Formats: sequence, C-alpha cells, structure tokens
Amino acid sequence: MNAEDYERYMDTLNREGKQQGIYIADIFGEHFDIMLEMSKDLNLTAQNIMFRIIEDQVDDSENRLHFNGRLMECNWVRFTGFARGYLSNKNEVIDSLHEQKIAVMGQMAAGMAHEIRNPLASIKGFAQLVNNRLKEPEIKAAELRTYLDITIKEIDNLNKLVTDFLVLSRKGESVKESGEIFNVIEVIHRVNNIVNQLILSDNIILNVDCSAEQVLTLGSASQLEQVFLNIFKNSIDAFTAFSGRIDVTITTRAETNEIILIFADNGAGIPKDRLNRIFDPFFTTKQKGTGIGLSICKQLIEMYGGTIRVDSEVQVGTSVTVTLPWVCDAVCVGDGI
Repeated sequence: MNAEDYERYMDTLNREGKQQGIYIADIFGEHFDIMLEMSKDLNLTAQNIMFRIIEDQVDDSENRLHFNGRLMECNWVRFTGFARGYLSNKNEVIDSLHEQKIAVMGQMAAGMAHEIRNPLASIKGFAQLVNNRLKEPEIKAAELRTYLDITIKEIDNLNKLVTDFLVLSRKGESVKESGEIFNVIEVIHRVNNIVNQLILSDNIILNVDCSAEQVLTLGSASQLEQVFLNIFKNSIDAFTAFSGRIDVTITTRAETNEIILIFADNGAGIPKDRLNRIFDPFFTTKQKGTGIGLSICKQLIEMYGGTIRVDSEVQVGTSVTVTLPWVCDAVCVGDGI
C-alpha cells in the first residue's frame, strides 16, 4: 500500500474495531473484564502467528522490520478502536472503579504499538549505520561493537516493555519496593544517542545543558528512558519543516529535593483549546497517533513521585517540565548505596 491507501486502511480498522467493541459490550456487558482480556489474548496470538509467517517468508531483514512494524500498528489500532467502542458503551453503566480499570487496560493495549516504535526506530537506525559502515574500505570494529551493543540493549528493552506496562495496573505498589536508584544523566545520554540517530537526515539541533555528571533518583531507568523518548519524538514531530532546535536543561532544587528537567523546542506549538487535553488517553492531534504516549508518561512520572507539565504557544514552541525526586549523593553514601 502507498501512504494514502495505508492511512485509509488504518481508519477502516479503527472504525471496524469500534463497532465490534460496541456490539460486544451490548451482548457481554456484564463480563467486560473477561471479554477485554480474551480480545487482547486473541490479538497477541494472531500477531505472533503473523510474526512467524513473516520470519519464514521474508528474507530481507529491513523488509521484515517494516512488515513487523506495520503488523503491530494495524493489530493494535484495531484493538484501540475496540476498546474505544467498548468503553463508550459501558461508561454509563459501570462504576468509577471499574471504569478506571478498563481505561488502564485500554491504555496498555493501545500503548504497546506506540511505545514499541521507539526502540524499533533506534534498532533500524543503528542497523542501517552498521550496514553503511560495512561498505566502507576500513571497518572499525570498536564503532560497530558500540552500535550493536546499543541495538541489543534496545531489543532487551522491547522484551521488558510488556512487564513494564503492568506497572500501570499496580498503582498501589510503592516504587521504593520495586524501583532502583539510578543516574538520570546516564539515561539522558542514552536517549540523546538514540535521538541523534533518528534525526540524522533532519536539520534539527539537539542541545543538552547539565553541569553535573550524576543526579540520582528512584524508579525504573528503562521506563524513564521511554518517557524521555516520547517527549523527544513529540518535539521532532512538531517541526513541520524538518528543522528546529531542542534544548534540554537539567537542574536540582535542594530545598525541595527535586530534579528539574526542561525539554524546550521551537516547533509548531499546541493550540490552547487542545493543551488541556493532551494527557487524556486516546486524545491526539496526529493523523496516525494513538493519543497514548503522554498519558503513559504522566502516569509513570507521577508513579515515581514526580510531575510533568506542558506549556506551549502556537508558532513559538513547546516546553515540557518534568520533576523527579532527587536522591542526593550524601544520602546514598550515608546509606551505603
């Protein structure tokens, strides 16, 4: 399919899924938990079968990556429509507790396709880099090893994403019980390397301003990496002319024990009437967006005990401010960490 046909096909999948969700809700309304779980399992089973078919039938690795990406996108777009239809029918008859539970399940399902795109994009970027380097007269093994190490790490992150998403349904658990202390600066540097590969062909400047080498917080480094990648990708998407600037500043506030990260771009900006809805699940201004990325970012940041705020002005740019609890070095040393 060309881009236009593929977009129409995605819209059709979403509408069909929504109609199916409304129909199922009418018939099996009182068993909504079972039906959503069964639908999710059926989608995953069908997707895994298709993965095996692609692996067997498609020899070229780049084409396999392309087909796998489209398969996941199509599969979860239809399930997102199903969840929308199902929830629109049930919102009037279920209590607030069940409504929140269903909403989280819907976010987890739709978010899979959205969140998987980030590591897939970096894997493809580094694979292309390796391929290009192998064509050069002199092969630099150390450089290739670095690219492959990052690629392997992103594959591990893909595997861990499924487990990480379960955190969204376990809000009552303390981050201190399951989290770890890690360096936010290292996470920023990893994300910076990935984003630099994504914008190789674009006239985009990425600048990180931080004087400290170590700023510690408590939580999940891999989840925070996905949050930062989402923020960067939103900024990149805001550059309609494929050019612009993203500035990241990292500071600490001793009086409140906070880490403050500001991601500022000079992109298209967000209209005021849409700004107050950007964290709503399934709300998106992008033609092919799922509207789930910022919703998950907000839940993860708040789960860590932090906050996220977005300020924006049309034709001026957008600023995303993230605060996280600061585990200062003195406390860590005193606790023997």
